[in-house]
Amino acid sequence: MREANDSCVPFAEDLAVLEPAVRVAGEIARAAFKTGDAKVWDKVENHPVTDADIAVNNYLAKTLRTLRPDYGWLSEETKDDNSRHACPRTFVVDPIDGTRAFIERSPNFAVSVAIIQEGVSVVAALYNPLTNEMFTAVKGGGAKLNEKPIKPSSRTELEGCHMVGYPRKFRRLAWPEMNVTVANSMAYRIALVACGKADATVSFTPKSDWDLAAAELIAREAGAHITDLRGNSFRYDAKSTSELGVICAGTKLMPLISKRVKTLMEEAAKSDNPSRDFAYMGTRMTDRTSNPNQLLHIVFGGELVDPMKTEFIDLTKMHFVGAYENFEKAHAAWKSSAQRTVDNAHMRYFILHAHELIDPDSDGFIG
Repeated sequence: MREANDSCVPFAEDLAVLEPAVRVAGEIARAAFKTGDAKVWDKVENHPVTDADIAVNNYLAKTLRTLRPDYGWLSEETKDDNSRHACPRTFVVDPIDGTRAFIERSPNFAVSVAIIQEGVSVVAALYNPLTNEMFTAVKGGGAKLNEKPIKPSSRTELEGCHMVGYPRKFRRLAWPEMNVTVANSMAYRIALVACGKADATVSFTPKSDWDLAAAELIAREAGAHITDLRGNSFRYDAKSTSELGVICAGTKLMPLISKRVKTLMEEAAKSDNPSRDFAYMGTRMTDRTSNPNQLLHIVFGGELVDPMKTEFIDLTKMHFVGAYENFEKAHAAWKSSAQRTVDNAHMRYFILHAHELIDPDSDGFIG
């Protein structure tokens, strides 16, 4: 496919260059993963990088820029030279999206490369070398997984859906019970939704262009819906390379998720200090595990001095409802106590995720 006023090569020709390069880059990452001796350091706090990231980046830069010397370049592991604003097409690269998964010996990482034109993704290749999943897409040409066309799930209900994200975060937001699995690579999470292996994914934290450019095109061409937290489409020609979170789901599930997220965003907009009042929407290090050793949810209530704050009038008159081994039972107990809040406007009930306080790192050790 070629735009009428486009002097560049057809998208399919770019994909023919991109796909084999991404596959070789994946093999470099896979080999480093198997040896397990990658050097690790922090670019900034809590943002690790490995020598495998750099090796993959260097290979892709040398290979792709040699084959397409007139294309711009934007990569997580290369200083931004702003060439994307001057060139007709630009490579957008995440050498290893999911570096933390790579470090922790998890297969949930991918090499992600897109080509953008006029601010939108037009060609994409995303490869998980450990699962041998090669996702590809061209604008207007559909999306494929290992050369077979893909499409998202037709799930209609949020409750019970397969959500890729962090379980604790969704519990903090009191979302319905879902089958939530953890995958540290944002690009791979989106690809799983695109091919129907997952129903949806939501990220409440900012993501970078290189996290999204390839996966977003794959999702759109597969027939999934994908936006930022405000429902906007992504563009990759802004001064900033940061995007406001991600929502990705099939056609029928997307409106249900977007409605919930919209409510959160509207509440955050009313706050004079969103970073304080809505810190629970962020990702904590302890969110990254999906298997805490033991769950302990405590439901309790009491009269508040101010119903907008958490100072109790008399701690000796607190109402202890119970302790529960899962959030579903705790949430049901919390809802059943609602009558007391009707009778007393200052009465409020809470669910305390005690296991997160007792064992915040989910490693079986207290303190």
